[in-house]
Amino acid sequence: MAKQVTIDVLTASACGRCQKSKALVQEVMAEFDDEHRQLIQYREINVVEEIDYAVQLGVLSTPAIALNGKLVFAAPPSKAKLRQAIQQRLGGK
Repeated sequence: MAKQVTIDVLTASACGRCQKSKALVQEVMAEFDDEHRQLIQYREINVVEEIDYAVQLGVLSTPAIALNGKLVFAAPPSKAKLRQAIQQRLGGK
């Protein structure tokens, strides 16, 4: 059975790499079928506004990507690694 996945992209304003990471996540999410896409919750988190959450995750720089409340990528991942990490959490291969 598929599980829900929350993707948090931790960003800072005026961060060029953050824009690329947000686009990468959106691109990978679009590759999933409708059934799986409904199980994915996407959030953009500004580390300045949510500093406590960023510290709790252990974020040292932006962009960073957390899946289900755990820091998974402290730097922008490859598209393949991101897709694989999301699939694992959805319960897929």
